[in-house]
Amino acid sequence: GEDCLWYVDRNGSWHPGFDCDFFTFCCGTCHQRYCCRDPLRLLTERQQRHCLAFSPKTIAGIASAVVLFIAIVTTIVCCFMCSCCYLPRTPVGTAGLYPSPFPMDPKAGPAPPQPGFAPMAMYPPAGPAAQYPLYPSGPPIYNPTAPPPYVPAQPSYPGA
Repeated sequence: GEDCLWYVDRNGSWHPGFDCDFFTFCCGTCHQRYCCRDPLRLLTERQQRHCLAFSPKTIAGIASAVVLFIAIVTTIVCCFMCSCCYLPRTPVGTAGLYPSPFPMDPKAGPAPPQPGFAPMAMYPPAGPAAQYPLYPSGPPIYNPTAPPPYVPAQPSYPGA
């Protein structure tokens, strides 16, 4: 005989599957199942699985997942296209100061100069590096004869 698989009735209650006796079949609908001997009312296991796959809860779950995916993709696309985006961006005119997120093909060579722009050197000229003043390695040394760092202002008129 055919077995009745688990199902959910119209009230949303879950019912476990059950076996039908010899020469009986699983009969009924997607939301109510029972064993019977009438082959015209037979509900095959394939039809029962079809009921499970296209239940309203399954369709609602798939639809909400699709809507959520579209919302996320739309948000990402809008964020990259809008100026109000909070993602870090490379400021205009400073492209050489920040590393590019796209790898550069070493075989491509330098880009040709654009009309109206003067060509610039790609790298700084070779030579000694610029020297910057060194900072002291520790806190300043206390000198009791040095003037205080803040001198109060003297009154500008007599008798004050």
